[in-house]
Amino acid sequence: MNSLQKDLWDWKGDYLYVKVLYSKAGIATQILVYDIEEELCFLIDIGDGILRDLVSLPEKYYENIHAILCTHGHFDHIGGLFSFLGFLRMINRNKKLLLIYPPKVIEIEGIVRTFQESYSNSIPYEIKLNEIIEKIHIKNITISAFPVQHRGSIVGGKKLPNIPSVGYIIEKKGERILYTGDTGYFEDLKKHITDVDYALIEGTYKEKKTPFHLSIPEAEKLGKLAKNYKIIHQHTSRNE
Repeated sequence: MNSLQKDLWDWKGDYLYVKVLYSKAGIATQILVYDIEEELCFLIDIGDGILRDLVSLPEKYYENIHAILCTHGHFDHIGGLFSFLGFLRMINRNKKLLLIYPPKVIEIEGIVRTFQESYSNSIPYEIKLNEIIEKIHIKNITISAFPVQHRGSIVGGKKLPNIPSVGYIIEKKGERILYTGDTGYFEDLKKHITDVDYALIEGTYKEKKTPFHLSIPEAEKLGKLAKNYKIIHQHTSRNE
């Protein structure tokens, strides 16, 4: 039996446990998934504050993070990556770390390259970069990625084009958890979410504001297609 108190998990399945460590739009998102049989952990996204979130847990959870699944390159989803890599160096980790992300996310590749150049031959563990197209198998877990509808920020009044961005499904022995990542509504979302055991669905705004984020009513409607769900990534604003 794991040493975390039962009420610290947002959801517990037969094989996978899930905890949303933190999630606020424009600040940070990080989600912990725990394989209770293999005692392996997976992080989905790694925003700022990740170390404070992880060290509040028993050591075995952050020491046994096998892979980080990044949905896209926006700062609130990868802002804690450099500090986490540094933390693993400090505690002398000797196990390989797998970074999974959609193709052409230059932010992730840049952070890892800078970290490796900064510390050269003094990194005691291997960092393996793995672009995901559709599926990756890790032991008896299948990680599937699906493209979502997201876009870059507005810079100088000019909208940036669509960016590489995905949602994830983690499956073990038929048990499935899903995270939409940052996305607006599109029809295939219903297909992905229907009948999953636990869905984490972004609901950024109270009302529909953009085609590149879900509103809370949209998220609630989609959530009801899953067996269980939680709305995350809500926007905090004094004007709402």
